Amino acid sequence: MIEQFINQITTKPKAKTVKKAKLEIIDWIGYSIAGTVTKQAKPFENLQKNLPNGNALNLFSKRQLNMFDSSFINASVGNILELDDVHRTSIIHPGDTIIPAAIAASSSTKIDAFNFLRAIIIGYETAIRMGKCLGVDHYKIFYSSATCGVFGAAAASSYILNYKNNLSTQLQNLNSSIQLSTMTSSGVWQCRKGDGEAKQYALANASRAGLTSAFLAQNNANTPIDMIEGELGFLKGFAKTTDYNELIRKNDDHLIDEVSNKPWAACRHSHPVIGVSLELKKEVNRLNLNIENIDEITIETYQIAIDFCDKDNPQNDIEGKFSLQHCCALSLIYEDILEDYFKDNFLNNSSIKKIRDKIKLISNKKMTNSFPKNYSASLEIKFNNGFTMKKISLDAKGDPENPMTEKEICDKTIRLINNNNNNCNKFELLIKKIIDTDDANDHSPITWFNDLQKII
Repeated sequence: MIEQFINQITTKPKAKTVKKAKLEIIDWIGYSIAGTVTKQAKPFENLQKNLPNGNALNLFSKRQLNMFDSSFINASVGNILELDDVHRTSIIHPGDTIIPAAIAASSSTKIDAFNFLRAIIIGYETAIRMGKCLGVDHYKIFYSSATCGVFGAAAASSYILNYKNNLSTQLQNLNSSIQLSTMTSSGVWQCRKGDGEAKQYALANASRAGLTSAFLAQNNANTPIDMIEGELGFLKGFAKTTDYNELIRKNDDHLIDEVSNKPWAACRHSHPVIGVSLELKKEVNRLNLNIENIDEITIETYQIAIDFCDKDNPQNDIEGKFSLQHCCALSLIYEDILEDYFKDNFLNNSSIKKIRDKIKLISNKKMTNSFPKNYSASLEIKFNNGFTMKKISLDAKGDPENPMTEKEICDKTIRLINNNNNNCNKFELLIKKIIDTDDANDHSPITWFNDLQKII
């Protein structure tokens, strides 16, 4: 099986897929830099001050780090604001682990833009296929962005280190990198039960471990050939049921093309609710209705969204981002979801609390059965005069069926950076440079991130 898996993840990408990889990098730059100034980032900011110098990107400082520390530190911040990319059916955030590892690996070798972007695509393909194979059973307990992300980080890094080698060596080292990564795959969902930095640590460790696996393979480290599918292998230990076909399925397109981008700073499970809430808010305004006259709000959605995000009285910013009630209330009051809306003054706001208290959640069987193919929700608002309005969303904004445009992704990055940095014009030039790069002939990746280092 592993040989078929390797062959599938290394197919040459189309031009549209290469463009998608550029947009995921641009998206990552914005939400990761914005993550560096949060309280959750503070332990990692303090840690990087004590790490040795190197020649790889450090999002916290103009002082560069060695490759392995770079991958670890930069991966720690991507998920903090809940603005990171996501793949629905694998239920992972691939960019958080893969992009930092690829950037770190590229600091050790000269690589052209096309092959760097191809490495990103291979990393996404690897992690997503692994997540799809493990399925919802795995996701109920394990933080799959980390457990599967390590494989994506390993694959992307291995390709960067080996793309100049003959095909046999490339595939052998890629195989070994993935097999070695089974020994470091980790992360459990207890990390979301309360405040803390365990979630960030899981992603940071996955990125560094994947990069390390690639270098170990490069230095002739070997493993048994069946670490993935063996009797005592990874798949047997990490899920009750698995779908091997998802690892070896032939696809016309690469799975990075299915990746969703988040317009709002909240758990992805809340996005369908945010979307329908904002749509109904427009209708409320059009009809000149007063939200203070709302009697009851009913949210129907899939069960896992309720399992993760049923928090009627969130106590901190993390709980707020994982609260369907809070996200719905914010949408109906402010007509938007901004990063600042999860601070204490909003969590404790009496008007927001009043709306949250009127919300009840219902698990919808049809929506539950369609998850993770669809992230769906409906919202019904009943006013005290008996008037009722309802809206259903099958695909949240940012999903492939309802995608963010190139401009929306670039504007999102600029907005996030503008909130935290005085070099917005330079960031705009960097984004344009990435978009306009001649993929086949330009040796720009290292200059992209050197430029980024200078303007942080």
